[in-house]
Amino acid sequence: MNKIFIRTSLCILLVSCKQNTPIQEHAEIQYKGDTIVVSESSPVLKQIITEKSRLQDYSAEFRTVGTIRPVSGKLAEITPPFAGRIVKSFVQLGQKVSAGSPVFELSSSAFFEAAKTYFAAQSASELAQKNYNRQKELAAHGVASRKDLEQAQSEAHIASQELEQAKATLHIFNIDTSSFQMGQPLKVVSPISGEVVKHHITIGSYAKEDDGPLAVIADLSCVWVAALVKEKYLGAIQQGDRVEVFTDAHPDKIIRGTIYYIGEILDEETRSLEVIVECDNSERELKPGMFCEIHFLSAPAKAIILPSTAIMQEPEHDYVLIEASKGRYIRRRVETETIHTDDVRIISGIVEGEEVVIKGGIFLNM
Repeated sequence: MNKIFIRTSLCILLVSCKQNTPIQEHAEIQYKGDTIVVSESSPVLKQIITEKSRLQDYSAEFRTVGTIRPVSGKLAEITPPFAGRIVKSFVQLGQKVSAGSPVFELSSSAFFEAAKTYFAAQSASELAQKNYNRQKELAAHGVASRKDLEQAQSEAHIASQELEQAKATLHIFNIDTSSFQMGQPLKVVSPISGEVVKHHITIGSYAKEDDGPLAVIADLSCVWVAALVKEKYLGAIQQGDRVEVFTDAHPDKIIRGTIYYIGEILDEETRSLEVIVECDNSERELKPGMFCEIHFLSAPAKAIILPSTAIMQEPEHDYVLIEASKGRYIRRRVETETIHTDDVRIISGIVEGEEVVIKGGIFLNM
């Protein structure tokens, strides 16, 4: 009986002592939504370093690869417009030519037929015009009927249209009809000024229309670099921005260019956009088909730059801690862009003059 009494007394005593033990009412770090409050006595405060956000001069920089290609309209593949035999060549490999300069002469039955059509149309037009003029004179003296005059006028008009059509056909091949003669071979000319970069002309050989180009003329004094730019960098570039190009042939030499065109259609698989860079190539160091590395440098602009240690990461987004007052911090969602190994650019979420935790924020994570 005494043992039971003693045990009961001990239980009552333990419960009484537990009730008299003081409860810690305030933790060192309290979380209230996006607000974090740290007590003044917490050693965590000594680990936190802040920095006032400020706008700095910034130029976006990134690298990608590209391919050299001729400027659109500055490369011409010269092919025979008709099947025929090559009777003369006017150019050789490496030769510079002007627009309209002859490249080769072609003797072609198809071309002779086109010439024959032109001369027949010219003769018919002259004859129809003479007949019309004669009918006008007769009508003026009251000899010809109005019906004969109208018919002669119609025939002259039709003959004139057929002549213009035949003339237009020859003009396609740069034929000067004012000095053109029957039996004259076709002179194939260069549509652009440039240099003969390919030459497959053999005098006496028979060329077909689908044989491919017999010569290639190109103006390579200026070339394009087609670069693939990732979607995330598109906001950092604009037309006219300066660019640096590097090649394996001259890895230490900087070739400067500017952004000529930014594409409008994104490749869904690579999430990249084609950007055309125009480069001076007067020294002929950039060859079409060559691969190169492109260093993009955007025009200087103002931006908030922070150390990467300031950025806290979550699966959905990044955030920083803003010091509202000593010991009181607010979580702020931000959009960022990595610019160097240790720095990030703040795209949105922070304004100039805010006190941002740049070190020790990890101690405030929940």
